Amino acid sequence: MIINSEIENSEWRWVFIASTLLMVTISLPFIWAYVAATPDSYFMGVLVNPVDGASYQAKMYQGYSGSWFFHLPYTPEPHRGVFLFTFYLALGHLSRLLGLQAILVFHAVRLVSSMLMFLAIYQFMADWTSDVTQRRISWGLAVLGTGFGWIVLMVAGGMMPDAVITVSDIGVLPEAFPLQAAYANPHFPLAIALAIWMAHVLVTSALVETERWPQLDFQTLGLGLGSLALVSMSPFVLVPLGVGYAVLCAWLWWRRRIFPRRELNWGIVVALLGLPLAAYNAWAISPSNPVFREWMSQNQTPSPPVWDYLIAFGPILILAGIGVWGSRRTIHDGDVFLIAWIVSILALLYAPLGLQRRFTMGLVVPLAIYAGIGLWRVIVPAFARRWRMVVVVLALCLMVPSTVMAVVVFLVGTLNPAESSYYYISREENEALVWLQAKRDSLVLASPDFSLYIPSRGPRVVYGHPFETLKAEERQAAVGNFYKGFDCGVVAREGVDYIVVGPRERSLADDHEICPITGEEVFQSSNGEVVIYEVSGN
Repeated sequence: MIINSEIENSEWRWVFIASTLLMVTISLPFIWAYVAATPDSYFMGVLVNPVDGASYQAKMYQGYSGSWFFHLPYTPEPHRGVFLFTFYLALGHLSRLLGLQAILVFHAVRLVSSMLMFLAIYQFMADWTSDVTQRRISWGLAVLGTGFGWIVLMVAGGMMPDAVITVSDIGVLPEAFPLQAAYANPHFPLAIALAIWMAHVLVTSALVETERWPQLDFQTLGLGLGSLALVSMSPFVLVPLGVGYAVLCAWLWWRRRIFPRRELNWGIVVALLGLPLAAYNAWAISPSNPVFREWMSQNQTPSPPVWDYLIAFGPILILAGIGVWGSRRTIHDGDVFLIAWIVSILALLYAPLGLQRRFTMGLVVPLAIYAGIGLWRVIVPAFARRWRMVVVVLALCLMVPSTVMAVVVFLVGTLNPAESSYYYISREENEALVWLQAKRDSLVLASPDFSLYIPSRGPRVVYGHPFETLKAEERQAAVGNFYKGFDCGVVAREGVDYIVVGPRERSLADDHEICPITGEEVFQSSNGEVVIYEVSGN
Protein backbone atom coordinates (compact mmCIF):
# COMPACT_ATOMS: atom_id res chain seq x y z
CA MET A 1 0.00 0.00 0.00
CA ILE A 2 1.31 3.45 -0.93
CA ILE A 3 1.60 5.62 2.15
CA ASN A 4 2.62 9.21 2.70
CA SER A 5 5.32 8.46 5.25
CA GLU A 6 8.04 10.93 6.10
CA ILE A 7 11.65 9.75 6.22
CA GLU A 8 13.46 10.98 9.32
CA ASN A 9 16.89 12.58 9.07
CA SER A 10 18.33 9.68 11.06
CA GLU A 11 17.12 7.29 8.36
CA TRP A 12 18.74 9.31 5.59
CA ARG A 13 21.92 9.40 7.64
CA TRP A 14 21.84 5.59 7.96
CA VAL A 15 21.30 5.18 4.20
CA PHE A 16 24.06 7.65 3.36
CA ILE A 17 26.58 5.92 5.64
CA ALA A 18 25.64 2.44 4.39
CA SER A 19 25.82 3.61 0.75
CA THR A 20 29.19 5.27 1.32
CA LEU A 21 30.60 2.06 2.79
CA LEU A 22 29.33 0.12 -0.22
CA MET A 23 30.89 2.59 -2.65
CA VAL A 24 34.21 2.44 -0.82
CA THR A 25 34.04 -1.36 -1.03
CA ILE A 26 33.48 -1.41 -4.78
CA SER A 27 36.17 1.24 -5.30
CA LEU A 28 38.90 -0.86 -3.67
CA PRO A 29 39.15 -3.28 -6.66
CA PHE A 30 39.85 -0.34 -8.99
CA ILE A 31 42.54 0.95 -6.66
CA TRP A 32 44.04 -2.54 -6.58
CA ALA A 33 43.95 -2.75 -10.40
CA TYR A 34 45.90 0.51 -10.67
CA VAL A 35 48.39 -0.56 -7.98
CA ALA A 36 48.81 -4.00 -9.55
CA ALA A 37 50.00 -2.51 -12.84
CA THR A 38 53.65 -3.27 -13.51
CA PRO A 39 56.07 -0.53 -14.67
CA ASP A 40 55.42 -1.74 -18.23
CA SER A 41 51.62 -1.90 -18.05
CA TYR A 42 48.83 0.65 -18.04
CA PHE A 43 45.37 -0.07 -16.53
CA MET A 44 42.57 1.03 -18.88
CA GLY A 45 40.15 1.80 -16.06
CA VAL A 46 37.23 -0.65 -16.41
CA LEU A 47 36.81 -4.00 -14.65
CA VAL A 48 33.27 -5.11 -15.54
CA ASN A 49 32.85 -5.91 -19.24
CA PRO A 50 35.95 -4.03 -20.41
CA VAL A 51 34.92 -4.50 -24.06
CA ASP A 52 31.88 -2.28 -23.59
CA GLY A 53 33.85 -0.12 -21.16
CA ALA A 54 36.29 0.72 -23.95
CA SER A 55 33.40 1.61 -26.25
CA TYR A 56 32.03 4.00 -23.59
CA GLN A 57 35.42 5.71 -23.48
CA ALA A 58 35.41 5.95 -27.28
CA LYS A 59 32.00 7.63 -27.14
CA MET A 60 33.26 10.02 -24.48
CA TYR A 61 36.20 10.93 -26.70
CA GLN A 62 33.80 11.95 -29.46
CA GLY A 63 32.12 14.29 -26.99
CA TYR A 64 35.52 15.47 -25.78
CA SER A 65 36.30 16.37 -29.40
CA GLY A 66 33.20 18.58 -29.52
CA SER A 67 30.66 16.33 -31.24
CA TRP A 68 27.03 15.82 -30.23
CA PHE A 69 26.52 13.23 -32.96
CA PHE A 70 27.68 9.67 -32.50
CA HIS A 71 29.68 7.80 -35.14
CA LEU A 72 30.57 4.12 -34.94
CA PRO A 73 34.34 4.25 -34.38
CA TYR A 74 34.85 0.49 -34.59
CA THR A 75 33.88 0.09 -38.25
CA PRO A 76 35.42 1.46 -41.47
CA GLU A 77 32.18 2.31 -43.32
CA PRO A 78 31.60 6.03 -43.86
CA HIS A 79 28.31 7.13 -42.31
CA ARG A 80 26.56 10.16 -40.90
CA GLY A 81 26.41 10.68 -37.17
CA VAL A 82 23.23 10.35 -35.13
CA PHE A 83 22.01 11.77 -31.83
CA LEU A 84 22.55 8.53 -29.87
CA PHE A 85 24.58 7.73 -26.74
CA THR A 86 24.21 11.35 -25.71
CA PHE A 87 24.94 10.49 -22.08
CA TYR A 88 28.51 9.47 -22.86
CA LEU A 89 28.92 12.26 -25.40
CA ALA A 90 27.88 14.67 -22.63
CA LEU A 91 30.41 13.12 -20.24
CA GLY A 92 33.07 13.73 -22.89
CA HIS A 93 32.07 17.38 -23.14
CA LEU A 94 32.18 17.58 -19.34
CA SER A 95 35.69 16.09 -19.19
CA ARG A 96 36.88 18.70 -21.70
CA LEU A 97 35.29 21.56 -19.75
CA LEU A 98 36.81 20.32 -16.47
CA GLY A 99 40.17 19.55 -18.03
CA LEU A 100 40.06 15.99 -16.64
CA GLN A 101 40.79 12.64 -18.20
CA ALA A 102 37.69 10.92 -19.51
CA ILE A 103 38.17 7.88 -17.27
CA LEU A 104 38.21 10.10 -14.14
CA VAL A 105 34.89 11.67 -15.13
CA PHE A 106 33.55 8.18 -15.94
CA HIS A 107 34.24 6.97 -12.40
CA ALA A 108 33.22 10.20 -10.64
CA VAL A 109 29.83 10.13 -12.35
CA ARG A 110 29.56 6.38 -11.63
CA LEU A 111 29.93 7.03 -7.91
CA VAL A 112 27.54 9.99 -7.85
CA SER A 113 24.98 8.00 -9.83
CA SER A 114 25.37 5.08 -7.44
CA MET A 115 24.66 7.28 -4.41
CA LEU A 116 21.56 8.68 -6.13
CA MET A 117 20.44 5.12 -6.90
CA PHE A 118 20.84 3.96 -3.29
CA LEU A 119 18.91 6.98 -2.01
CA ALA A 120 16.14 6.58 -4.61
CA ILE A 121 15.69 2.92 -3.70
CA TYR A 122 15.29 3.79 -0.02
CA GLN A 123 12.78 6.52 -0.85
CA PHE A 124 10.78 3.98 -2.84
CA MET A 125 10.90 1.41 -0.04
CA ALA A 126 9.55 4.07 2.33
CA ASP A 127 6.52 4.48 0.06
CA TRP A 128 5.33 1.01 1.02
CA THR A 129 5.79 0.82 4.78
CA SER A 130 6.21 3.08 7.81
CA ASP A 131 8.22 0.36 9.58
CA VAL A 132 11.84 1.56 9.52
CA THR A 133 13.21 -1.95 10.03
CA GLN A 134 11.23 -3.27 7.09
CA ARG A 135 12.44 -0.37 4.95
CA ARG A 136 16.04 -1.19 5.76
CA ILE A 137 15.54 -4.89 5.12
CA SER A 138 13.88 -4.24 1.75
CA TRP A 139 16.63 -1.78 0.85
CA GLY A 140 19.29 -4.34 1.78
CA LEU A 141 17.54 -7.01 -0.28
CA ALA A 142 17.34 -4.67 -3.28
CA VAL A 143 20.94 -3.46 -3.08
CA LEU A 144 22.76 -6.61 -1.98
CA GLY A 145 20.38 -9.38 -2.98
CA THR A 146 21.36 -11.86 -5.67
CA GLY A 147 20.71 -15.56 -6.16
CA PHE A 148 22.04 -19.07 -5.84
CA GLY A 149 24.79 -18.56 -8.40
CA TRP A 150 27.51 -18.97 -5.80
CA ILE A 151 26.20 -22.43 -4.90
CA VAL A 152 26.02 -23.48 -8.56
CA LEU A 153 29.52 -22.16 -9.16
CA MET A 154 30.95 -24.05 -6.19
CA VAL A 155 29.18 -27.33 -7.02
CA ALA A 156 29.72 -27.21 -10.78
CA GLY A 157 33.29 -25.97 -10.32
CA GLY A 158 34.05 -28.98 -8.17
CA MET A 159 32.49 -31.34 -10.70
CA MET A 160 33.98 -29.67 -13.80
CA PRO A 161 37.14 -27.86 -12.64
CA ASP A 162 38.35 -27.03 -16.16
CA ALA A 163 35.02 -25.78 -17.50
CA VAL A 164 34.08 -22.13 -17.92
CA ILE A 165 30.91 -21.74 -15.85
CA THR A 166 28.82 -18.56 -15.83
CA VAL A 167 25.69 -17.67 -13.92
CA SER A 168 23.74 -14.47 -14.41
CA ASP A 169 23.97 -13.15 -10.85
CA ILE A 170 27.78 -13.20 -10.88
CA GLY A 171 28.85 -10.46 -13.25
CA VAL A 172 26.83 -11.52 -16.30
CA LEU A 173 23.83 -9.21 -15.69
CA PRO A 174 25.23 -6.25 -13.74
CA GLU A 175 22.32 -4.04 -14.77
CA ALA A 176 19.91 -6.37 -12.95
CA PHE A 177 21.50 -5.98 -9.49
CA PRO A 178 22.02 -2.44 -8.10
CA LEU A 179 25.40 -2.98 -6.40
CA GLN A 180 26.78 -4.71 -9.48
CA ALA A 181 25.36 -1.89 -11.62
CA ALA A 182 27.24 0.59 -9.42
CA TYR A 183 30.42 -1.44 -10.01
CA ALA A 184 30.04 -1.55 -13.78
CA ASN A 185 29.56 1.93 -15.28
CA PRO A 186 27.79 5.26 -14.67
CA HIS A 187 24.68 4.81 -16.83
CA PHE A 188 23.36 1.64 -15.17
CA PRO A 189 22.99 3.15 -11.67
CA LEU A 190 21.79 6.49 -13.02
CA ALA A 191 19.10 4.80 -15.13
CA ILE A 192 17.93 2.75 -12.13
CA ALA A 193 17.93 5.88 -9.93
CA LEU A 194 15.83 7.83 -12.45
CA ALA A 195 13.39 4.96 -13.01
CA ILE A 196 12.84 4.38 -9.29
CA TRP A 197 12.43 8.09 -8.58
CA MET A 198 9.94 8.38 -11.46
CA ALA A 199 8.01 5.37 -10.13
CA HIS A 200 7.88 7.09 -6.72
CA VAL A 201 6.55 10.33 -8.21
CA LEU A 202 3.97 8.60 -10.42
CA VAL A 203 2.44 6.34 -7.81
CA THR A 204 2.42 8.93 -5.03
CA SER A 205 0.87 11.50 -7.40
CA ALA A 206 -1.76 8.98 -8.45
CA LEU A 207 -2.58 7.42 -5.09
CA VAL A 208 -1.50 9.78 -2.29
CA GLU A 209 -1.63 13.36 -3.52
CA THR A 210 -5.04 12.79 -5.09
CA GLU A 211 -5.79 16.48 -5.75
CA ARG A 212 -2.48 17.30 -7.36
CA TRP A 213 -2.28 17.91 -11.13
CA PRO A 214 0.90 18.30 -13.22
CA GLN A 215 2.16 21.85 -13.18
CA LEU A 216 5.36 23.76 -13.82
CA ASP A 217 7.27 22.50 -10.77
CA PHE A 218 10.23 20.29 -9.86
CA GLN A 219 8.37 16.98 -9.95
CA THR A 220 6.62 17.60 -13.26
CA LEU A 221 9.74 18.88 -14.99
CA GLY A 222 11.75 16.08 -13.39
CA LEU A 223 9.39 13.44 -14.80
CA GLY A 224 9.68 14.84 -18.30
CA LEU A 225 13.44 15.26 -18.20
CA GLY A 226 13.84 11.86 -16.53
CA SER A 227 11.90 10.25 -19.36
CA LEU A 228 14.08 12.05 -21.90
CA ALA A 229 17.23 10.88 -20.13
CA LEU A 230 16.05 7.28 -19.87
CA VAL A 231 15.09 7.08 -23.56
CA SER A 232 18.55 8.39 -24.38
CA MET A 233 20.36 6.17 -21.90
CA SER A 234 18.40 2.98 -21.08
CA PRO A 235 14.90 2.88 -22.56
CA PHE A 236 14.57 -0.77 -21.48
CA VAL A 237 13.79 0.24 -17.89
CA LEU A 238 11.16 2.76 -19.00
CA VAL A 239 8.99 0.30 -20.95
CA PRO A 240 7.85 -1.97 -18.05
CA LEU A 241 7.54 1.07 -15.81
CA GLY A 242 5.13 2.59 -18.35
CA VAL A 243 3.22 -0.68 -18.63
CA GLY A 244 2.85 -0.84 -14.85
CA TYR A 245 1.48 2.70 -14.68
CA ALA A 246 -0.88 2.13 -17.62
CA VAL A 247 -2.29 -0.97 -15.89
CA LEU A 248 -2.72 1.07 -12.69
CA CYS A 249 -4.70 3.74 -14.58
CA ALA A 250 -6.87 1.05 -16.19
CA TRP A 251 -7.44 -0.51 -12.80
CA LEU A 252 -8.47 2.85 -11.26
CA TRP A 253 -10.88 3.44 -14.15
CA TRP A 254 -12.49 0.04 -13.63
CA ARG A 255 -12.66 0.32 -9.84
CA ARG A 256 -13.87 3.93 -9.63
CA ARG A 257 -15.99 3.85 -12.79
CA ILE A 258 -14.56 7.30 -13.52
CA PHE A 259 -12.05 8.01 -16.28
CA PRO A 260 -8.68 8.75 -14.49
CA ARG A 261 -7.93 11.96 -16.35
CA ARG A 262 -5.67 13.42 -13.66
CA GLU A 263 -3.63 10.22 -13.33
CA LEU A 264 -3.28 9.90 -17.11
CA ASN A 265 -1.99 13.46 -17.27
CA TRP A 266 0.95 12.39 -15.14
CA GLY A 267 1.63 9.60 -17.61
CA ILE A 268 1.40 12.07 -20.48
CA VAL A 269 4.14 14.15 -18.85
CA VAL A 270 6.43 11.12 -19.12
CA ALA A 271 5.48 10.48 -22.74
CA LEU A 272 5.61 14.11 -23.84
CA LEU A 273 9.41 14.37 -23.98
CA GLY A 274 10.27 10.68 -24.16
CA LEU A 275 8.26 9.60 -27.21
CA PRO A 276 9.72 12.10 -29.73
CA LEU A 277 13.26 11.00 -28.85
CA ALA A 278 12.17 7.35 -28.98
CA ALA A 279 10.79 8.00 -32.49
CA TYR A 280 14.10 9.61 -33.48
CA ASN A 281 16.02 6.61 -32.10
CA ALA A 282 13.81 4.28 -34.16
CA TRP A 283 14.58 6.33 -37.26
CA ALA A 284 18.31 6.32 -36.47
CA ILE A 285 18.43 2.51 -36.67
CA SER A 286 15.90 2.19 -39.51
CA PRO A 287 16.68 1.12 -43.11
CA SER A 288 17.07 4.81 -43.99
CA ASN A 289 20.34 4.71 -42.01
CA PRO A 290 21.83 1.37 -43.17
CA VAL A 291 25.09 1.44 -41.18
CA PHE A 292 23.29 1.84 -37.86
CA ARG A 293 20.61 -0.60 -38.99
CA GLU A 294 23.23 -3.27 -39.59
CA TRP A 295 24.91 -2.45 -36.27
CA MET A 296 21.62 -2.92 -34.45
CA SER A 297 20.93 -6.20 -36.23
CA GLN A 298 24.07 -7.74 -34.71
CA ASN A 299 23.75 -6.00 -31.33
CA GLN A 300 21.87 -8.85 -29.70
CA THR A 301 21.59 -9.67 -25.98
CA PRO A 302 19.13 -12.57 -25.77
CA SER A 303 17.90 -13.89 -22.45
CA PRO A 304 19.55 -16.97 -20.96
CA PRO A 305 17.42 -20.07 -20.27
CA VAL A 306 14.66 -19.73 -17.68
CA TRP A 307 16.56 -21.87 -15.18
CA ASP A 308 19.41 -19.34 -15.27
CA TYR A 309 17.04 -16.56 -14.20
CA LEU A 310 15.58 -18.81 -11.50
CA ILE A 311 19.09 -19.34 -10.12
CA ALA A 312 20.00 -15.66 -10.38
CA PHE A 313 16.84 -14.35 -8.70
CA GLY A 314 15.95 -17.46 -6.69
CA PRO A 315 16.06 -16.23 -3.06
CA ILE A 316 14.39 -12.92 -3.73
CA LEU A 317 11.75 -14.58 -5.92
CA ILE A 318 10.95 -17.04 -3.13
CA LEU A 319 10.70 -14.29 -0.51
CA ALA A 320 8.66 -12.09 -2.86
CA GLY A 321 6.27 -14.95 -3.53
CA ILE A 322 5.83 -15.44 0.22
CA GLY A 323 5.26 -11.69 0.61
CA VAL A 324 2.60 -11.54 -2.12
CA TRP A 325 0.82 -14.58 -0.66
CA GLY A 326 1.05 -13.23 2.87
CA SER A 327 -0.47 -9.89 1.89
CA ARG A 328 -3.07 -11.27 -0.54
CA ARG A 329 -5.97 -10.15 1.66
CA THR A 330 -4.74 -6.57 1.81
CA ILE A 331 -3.92 -5.95 -1.88
CA HIS A 332 -4.26 -2.24 -2.69
CA ASP A 333 -4.06 -0.04 -5.78
CA GLY A 334 -0.29 0.32 -5.44
CA ASP A 335 0.11 -3.44 -5.60
CA VAL A 336 -1.51 -3.40 -9.04
CA PHE A 337 1.27 -1.10 -10.24
CA LEU A 338 4.05 -3.22 -8.68
CA ILE A 339 2.73 -6.55 -9.89
CA ALA A 340 2.09 -5.22 -13.42
CA TRP A 341 5.64 -3.80 -13.45
CA ILE A 342 7.11 -7.17 -12.43
CA VAL A 343 4.94 -9.26 -14.78
CA SER A 344 5.67 -7.00 -17.77
CA ILE A 345 9.42 -7.40 -17.18
CA LEU A 346 9.05 -11.18 -17.03
CA ALA A 347 7.11 -11.11 -20.32
CA LEU A 348 9.63 -8.84 -22.05
CA LEU A 349 12.52 -11.11 -21.10
CA TYR A 350 11.32 -13.56 -23.74
CA ALA A 351 9.55 -11.20 -26.14
CA PRO A 352 10.72 -11.41 -29.80
CA LEU A 353 13.24 -8.60 -29.31
CA GLY A 354 17.00 -8.58 -29.74
CA LEU A 355 17.79 -6.96 -26.39
CA GLN A 356 15.76 -9.19 -24.08
CA ARG A 357 18.02 -9.37 -21.05
CA ARG A 358 18.33 -5.58 -20.86
CA PHE A 359 14.79 -5.55 -19.44
CA THR A 360 16.13 -7.06 -16.20
CA MET A 361 17.22 -3.56 -15.19
CA GLY A 362 15.35 -2.52 -12.06
CA LEU A 363 13.55 -5.85 -11.58
CA VAL A 364 15.09 -6.45 -8.16
CA VAL A 365 13.58 -3.27 -6.68
CA PRO A 366 9.84 -4.10 -6.89
CA LEU A 367 10.66 -7.70 -6.01
CA ALA A 368 12.50 -6.50 -2.88
CA ILE A 369 9.37 -4.73 -1.62
CA TYR A 370 7.47 -8.01 -1.50
CA ALA A 371 10.58 -9.90 -0.39
CA GLY A 372 10.83 -7.53 2.58
CA ILE A 373 7.18 -8.22 3.43
CA GLY A 374 7.76 -11.95 3.09
CA LEU A 375 10.82 -11.93 5.31
CA TRP A 376 9.81 -9.39 7.97
CA ARG A 377 6.03 -9.84 8.09
CA VAL A 378 5.63 -13.56 7.36
CA ILE A 379 8.79 -15.55 8.12
CA VAL A 380 10.34 -13.60 11.01
CA PRO A 381 7.18 -13.55 13.22
CA ALA A 382 7.24 -17.35 13.18
CA PHE A 383 10.41 -17.25 15.32
CA ALA A 384 10.96 -16.21 18.92
CA ARG A 385 11.85 -12.54 19.32
CA ARG A 386 15.51 -13.21 20.19
CA TRP A 387 16.01 -15.10 16.92
CA ARG A 388 14.33 -12.66 14.57
CA MET A 389 17.32 -10.53 13.57
CA VAL A 390 19.39 -13.71 13.27
CA VAL A 391 16.88 -14.95 10.67
CA VAL A 392 17.16 -11.66 8.78
CA VAL A 393 20.97 -11.80 8.78
CA LEU A 394 20.95 -15.44 7.64
CA ALA A 395 18.58 -14.58 4.78
CA LEU A 396 20.88 -11.78 3.63
CA CYS A 397 23.91 -14.03 3.98
CA LEU A 398 22.28 -16.46 1.58
CA MET A 399 22.23 -13.77 -1.11
CA VAL A 400 25.40 -11.80 -0.46
CA PRO A 401 28.00 -14.41 -1.59
CA SER A 402 27.08 -14.00 -5.27
CA THR A 403 27.42 -10.23 -4.87
CA VAL A 404 30.86 -10.63 -3.30
CA MET A 405 31.93 -13.06 -6.02
CA ALA A 406 30.65 -10.67 -8.71
CA VAL A 407 33.00 -8.00 -7.31
CA VAL A 408 35.98 -10.28 -6.77
CA VAL A 409 35.80 -12.35 -9.97
CA PHE A 410 36.92 -9.47 -12.16
CA LEU A 411 40.12 -9.10 -10.17
CA VAL A 412 41.40 -12.35 -11.68
CA GLY A 413 42.40 -10.40 -14.76
CA THR A 414 44.56 -8.07 -12.67
CA LEU A 415 46.73 -10.81 -11.18
CA ASN A 416 48.98 -10.94 -14.24
CA PRO A 417 48.85 -7.55 -16.00
CA ALA A 418 51.32 -8.63 -18.68
CA GLU A 419 48.91 -11.35 -19.85
CA SER A 420 45.64 -9.42 -19.38
CA SER A 421 44.71 -8.24 -22.87
CA TYR A 422 41.47 -6.47 -21.86
CA TYR A 423 42.46 -4.74 -18.63
CA TYR A 424 45.98 -3.53 -19.43
CA ILE A 425 48.02 -2.28 -22.33
CA SER A 426 51.78 -1.87 -22.33
CA ARG A 427 53.46 1.50 -21.76
CA GLU A 428 54.66 1.39 -25.37
CA GLU A 429 51.10 0.83 -26.61
CA ASN A 430 49.98 3.78 -24.52
CA GLU A 431 52.66 5.88 -26.22
CA ALA A 432 51.19 4.77 -29.54
CA LEU A 433 47.70 5.80 -28.40
CA VAL A 434 48.98 9.25 -27.45
CA TRP A 435 50.55 9.60 -30.90
CA LEU A 436 47.38 8.39 -32.66
CA GLN A 437 45.28 10.96 -30.82
CA ALA A 438 46.29 13.55 -33.40
CA LYS A 439 45.00 11.27 -36.21
CA ARG A 440 41.41 11.03 -35.10
CA ASP A 441 39.90 11.00 -38.62
CA SER A 442 42.13 8.16 -39.79
CA LEU A 443 41.54 4.40 -40.09
CA VAL A 444 43.95 2.13 -38.23
CA LEU A 445 44.72 -1.56 -38.68
CA ALA A 446 45.93 -3.27 -35.49
CA SER A 447 45.33 -6.45 -33.53
CA PRO A 448 41.75 -6.88 -32.26
CA ASP A 449 42.87 -6.49 -28.62
CA PHE A 450 44.73 -3.24 -29.20
CA SER A 451 42.05 -1.98 -31.62
CA LEU A 452 39.57 -2.15 -28.76
CA TYR A 453 41.26 0.90 -27.19
CA ILE A 454 42.38 2.91 -30.23
CA PRO A 455 38.97 4.65 -30.68
CA SER A 456 39.21 5.91 -27.09
CA ARG A 457 41.78 8.33 -28.52
CA GLY A 458 39.91 9.20 -31.72
CA PRO A 459 40.87 7.08 -34.77
CA ARG A 460 38.60 4.43 -36.25
CA VAL A 461 39.69 0.82 -36.63
CA VAL A 462 39.05 -1.99 -39.10
CA TYR A 463 37.93 -4.33 -36.31
CA GLY A 464 37.75 -3.75 -32.57
CA HIS A 465 34.35 -4.67 -31.13
CA PRO A 466 32.14 -7.74 -31.60
CA PHE A 467 28.95 -5.64 -31.84
CA GLU A 468 30.06 -2.22 -33.08
CA THR A 469 32.20 -3.46 -35.97
CA LEU A 470 29.98 -4.29 -38.92
CA LYS A 471 30.63 -7.73 -40.44
CA ALA A 472 32.52 -8.34 -37.21
CA GLU A 473 33.53 -11.97 -37.72
CA GLU A 474 34.62 -11.39 -41.30
CA ARG A 475 36.72 -8.36 -40.40
CA GLN A 476 38.24 -9.99 -37.33
CA ALA A 477 39.37 -12.86 -39.54
CA ALA A 478 40.73 -10.41 -42.15
CA VAL A 479 42.81 -8.59 -39.53
CA GLY A 480 44.27 -11.86 -38.29
CA ASN A 481 44.98 -13.00 -41.83
CA PHE A 482 46.80 -9.75 -42.63
CA TYR A 483 49.26 -10.32 -39.81
CA LYS A 484 49.64 -13.95 -40.90
CA GLY A 485 50.34 -12.85 -44.47
CA PHE A 486 47.21 -14.50 -45.87
CA ASP A 487 45.10 -11.43 -46.76
CA CYS A 488 47.22 -8.48 -47.85
CA GLY A 489 44.34 -6.87 -49.73
CA VAL A 490 42.53 -5.75 -46.60
CA VAL A 491 44.58 -2.55 -46.44
CA ALA A 492 43.39 -1.31 -49.84
CA ARG A 493 39.95 -2.84 -49.49
CA GLU A 494 39.18 -0.93 -46.29
CA GLY A 495 41.20 2.20 -47.05
CA VAL A 496 43.61 1.84 -44.11
CA ASP A 497 45.70 4.91 -43.22
CA TYR A 498 47.97 3.50 -40.48
CA ILE A 499 49.18 0.01 -39.57
CA VAL A 500 50.34 -0.89 -36.07
CA VAL A 501 52.96 -3.58 -35.54
CA GLY A 502 53.68 -4.46 -31.91
CA PRO A 503 53.88 -7.52 -29.65
CA ARG A 504 50.17 -8.31 -29.99
CA GLU A 505 50.33 -8.07 -33.76
CA ARG A 506 53.46 -10.22 -33.95
CA SER A 507 51.76 -12.85 -31.79
CA LEU A 508 48.95 -12.97 -34.36
CA ALA A 509 51.52 -13.68 -37.06
CA ASP A 510 52.83 -16.66 -35.10
CA ASP A 511 55.33 -18.35 -37.45
CA HIS A 512 54.11 -16.52 -40.56
CA GLU A 513 55.34 -13.35 -42.25
CA ILE A 514 53.26 -10.18 -41.89
CA CYS A 515 52.01 -8.83 -45.21
CA PRO A 516 54.43 -6.34 -46.81
CA ILE A 517 53.61 -2.77 -45.79
CA THR A 518 53.84 -0.11 -48.47
CA GLY A 519 54.56 3.06 -46.58
CA GLU A 520 56.91 4.75 -44.18
CA GLU A 521 57.47 4.33 -40.46
CA VAL A 522 56.01 7.36 -38.67
CA PHE A 523 56.14 6.26 -35.02
CA GLN A 524 58.34 4.06 -32.89
CA SER A 525 57.85 3.56 -29.15
CA SER A 526 60.64 4.28 -26.70
CA ASN A 527 61.87 0.68 -26.68
CA GLY A 528 61.13 0.05 -30.36
CA GLU A 529 58.52 -2.64 -29.63
CA VAL A 530 55.58 -0.77 -31.19
CA VAL A 531 55.86 0.71 -34.67
CA ILE A 532 53.26 2.56 -36.72
CA TYR A 533 53.41 2.81 -40.51
CA GLU A 534 51.58 5.33 -42.68
CA VAL A 535 50.17 3.61 -45.74
CA SER A 536 51.24 5.15 -49.05
CA GLY A 537 48.40 6.39 -51.24
CA ASN A 538 45.73 6.36 -48.54
